[in-house]
Amino acid sequence: MIAPTQWQDLVRRGRRRSFPAGGHLLDQGARGEVVYALLAGRVRVVYTESDGNEVLVAIRGPGDLLGEYAQQDHGTHMASVWALEDCETSALAGEKFESALEHRGLTEPLRRYMLAKARQVGERVWRAANLNTEQRMAQLFLEVLSAASAPDASRVPMTQQQVADSLGVSRSSVTRLLAHWRRSGTVRIGQSRIELLDRSALARRATGS
Repeated sequence: MIAPTQWQDLVRRGRRRSFPAGGHLLDQGARGEVVYALLAGRVRVVYTESDGNEVLVAIRGPGDLLGEYAQQDHGTHMASVWALEDCETSALAGEKFESALEHRGLTEPLRRYMLAKARQVGERVWRAANLNTEQRMAQLFLEVLSAASAPDASRVPMTQQQVADSLGVSRSSVTRLLAHWRRSGTVRIGQSRIELLDRSALARRATGS
C-alpha cells in the first residue's frame, strides 16, 4: 500500500532483529512496545484460548507489519506471533514508528492496511463455518504460499500438527488428506516438510471443484 521508498525509510528507522524458525516475536496479552516490519520469512499469528486451544488468525510475510494494533491503541497484543521459518525484521520502538508515520505521510495507508487485516478475519470465520476440511486446508496452503517473497514458492513450512491446530481438526484428519494429495501428485511429504507440486490442483481443491 506504500511506495518502496517509504517502506525503506520505515525499515531504516528500526533495529534489525533475526528470529529462527519456531521463534517467538510477539506475546498475546503483552503490552505493545515495538512494531516489527517483516523483511524476510513467514510467520503465523495465533490467538490462544483460555483452555490452551489455538486459533489461527493470519499468515504474514515480507512487507507486513506486526504489532501495529497494540501500538495504535496503546494496549496489549491480541495474539501471539511465531516464526514459521527464519525471519528478518526491523524492530521499531513506539516513538520511532509514530515519527515515521508522520514524517512519510503513512497514517492513512496504515489505517487502510489495518482495515484490510480486519476484513481478513471475517473471511476466515466464514470459511470455518461453511467450508469442509479439505477446502480449508487447501486455502490455508495457498495463503502460506502467497505470503512468501518468491512468487514460485512451493514449500509450506508447517508441521502436520500446526496445520491441524490452524484448522481446528485432528492431526489424523490432516494426515489422511495429505496422503490422498500425495497419491494424486498434488504434494510431496518429507520430514517436517510439505512441498506443493501442483498449484492448480490445490486451487481446485480450495473451491471444491
